[in-house]
Amino acid sequence: MELAKYKACICEGAAENAIMDILLDKELLVFSREEMLEESVIRCRDGKKFEQKYLRKGFAEKISVIRILYSRREKFKIGKAYEHKIDVINVITA
Repeated sequence: MELAKYKACICEGAAENAIMDILLDKELLVFSREEMLEESVIRCRDGKKFEQKYLRKGFAEKISVIRILYSRREKFKIGKAYEHKIDVINVITA
């Protein structure tokens, strides 16, 4: 899957967040901080809150949401009006 122009990297825990910061700082990922929303890892795991804070800003292009989490059961629900605006990639660390 090709990533969209804008990326949102969401981490479930502090350990995942710290590892992502190291990988970003050392430029070891296929995307950079400059391509990320707020140029940092996001800790907002709730889909509805993510929608309110980020998707309602009127991005013209899609956003790739990269979720790094250890729980396979955690859902990321957003409203139907915004479903077409994001691609969700789940990375399970368990």
